[in-house]
Amino acid sequence: MDKIINIISEDSFTGADGKEYIRVISEIKTQRKTYVRGILTGKYRGNQINEGEFYNEFDFEIYEASVNCTFPQDFQKNKIFSVPSNNIFPVEKLPTTLLVQLITQNTSFGINIIEPIVYDFKTIRKLHQTEGEEVFGSFTSGITGYILDYEREEVIHINGPIVESNYTTTIQNDNIQTFESSGIKTGKFIRKDNYIKFEFYSKQPPSTIWGEWIYQSKPKISSNTSGCWSVIPGFIAVILGFLFIIAILPSMLYIFPIGIAIFLINILAPYLKWFFRVIGILLLLLFIGSLGRSLVHSSRNFNPKPIIVDSQNEQNSDTLAFNETEVIENNRNLSEKLIKRYRIWKDYENNQYEGYYTLVEKDIYESKKFKNDLHLRLNSVSTYDQIIYNIKENDKYKLQGLYHLFDSINSKNQLSRIKFAEMIVSFVQDIPYAIILDNDCNPNLYDDRFTHNYLLQPDAICDGYQKFGINTPVEFLANLKGDCDSRTILLYTIFSHYDYDVAILSSEFYSHSILGINLPINGLSYVYRSQNYILWETTAPNCKPGIISNQMSNLNNWRISLKSK
Repeated sequence: MDKIINIISEDSFTGADGKEYIRVISEIKTQRKTYVRGILTGKYRGNQINEGEFYNEFDFEIYEASVNCTFPQDFQKNKIFSVPSNNIFPVEKLPTTLLVQLITQNTSFGINIIEPIVYDFKTIRKLHQTEGEEVFGSFTSGITGYILDYEREEVIHINGPIVESNYTTTIQNDNIQTFESSGIKTGKFIRKDNYIKFEFYSKQPPSTIWGEWIYQSKPKISSNTSGCWSVIPGFIAVILGFLFIIAILPSMLYIFPIGIAIFLINILAPYLKWFFRVIGILLLLLFIGSLGRSLVHSSRNFNPKPIIVDSQNEQNSDTLAFNETEVIENNRNLSEKLIKRYRIWKDYENNQYEGYYTLVEKDIYESKKFKNDLHLRLNSVSTYDQIIYNIKENDKYKLQGLYHLFDSINSKNQLSRIKFAEMIVSFVQDIPYAIILDNDCNPNLYDDRFTHNYLLQPDAICDGYQKFGINTPVEFLANLKGDCDSRTILLYTIFSHYDYDVAILSSEFYSHSILGINLPINGLSYVYRSQNYILWETTAPNCKPGIISNQMSNLNNWRISLKSK
């Protein structure tokens, strides 16, 4: 087994016999292979090299990747992991250095995985983008390989005594090899007094090499021995004044005279000691009162997101004979039956609405069959847009029972155009969020963090085995299970019926879908051909138009999938 010997230090000393000796501390490292296994995630990009009749070929590279190792079983010494041999990814497409993250220990290491084997390579469809002849996206796969490590032993050699003044120390070391540093640190270092040196990977892997000693000055520590009790109130007043400025500067212009007053009082503190202490107490009370008013004022813009729980009446549905209810369309078969659902919800001004809507039972099955019969593959943004357009077109005449509910509410309350839109969106926001998947609801099947973590929650709602991971508007209204796509398609269909200028905005970058509506409302908007489409989050309860999470507010990552006008 390969061994590497490095000299750590050489020190001269005088022995008990009064003669000079050389103490040589050497490090002996024995090579060890640690095999790892984990989930490789990252991003890819590429250029089209061939255009076929049924498919296009791209030459791509992986420019960002990391390896997640979750369990102790993902590491084993000198033993290779077995992998499937029929789906191996070319390793030359991988970056030079992979970031290995130990999830169970919450630590990360930038290291080289030697002889990596990548298998079960899968792209994330919602993050796949094609722009002209370029392709971008994210992926997951399995990976295994090994990391070279060393079992370290430190040995001390005593050479001497030194007889001549001009001595030459010779150390017997037949196994010493000469390596050139790559400049990449391994993370190990040795500190001695004010000096430190680091270990680097060599350009001849898997060896390492120690760098030169580097001087590091110790930080200067200053102390303040002043103990004048009379200036303590001034020090506290200055801190409170600084915090006071940060808290209320946008809304309270009188902070500047107060700041000047604090400065003058601080100067005169030795002469006005008792007066200054009284002023300090008054400033403290003023600060607390102003901070309270500032918090009350800022709370008006706070958008609460309570946990939604349906009442018992909202969770139940009734199946009625068609002739027991109002006839919705004259050409309906009287033998068909209706699904009747009751909803109660509030808008942003705490106005309560309630009522029943109906769905034709046959329409639910036909809507699901239409979706399952769509012969489209969800592998590009244009295909996604085509899928949601077809779903909307198929269901737009099947929502008459819901339109009847909204029309009756509008007639009773005489709502404006904006208030009517808020009533409709709050109706959808009030329905508890559910994740819609095209596979089983088992969290172990999914590598992306959001899906996996959401399914692990005890109150998670999931609707699995739904084609494209979408519920149609009729399906959503029937089972009340909808994610962002299902909600925006339903709202887009409703607002198109009521002749609103509305759009569905999609983001492959954020894996999210939101509504855009052309109404005179203040807030964050998406500008398209001189028209402002106010962004409206549909999955968060009581979320007003124009308010979007800062994590998703970069408009460059959004695009319009559907537009009604």
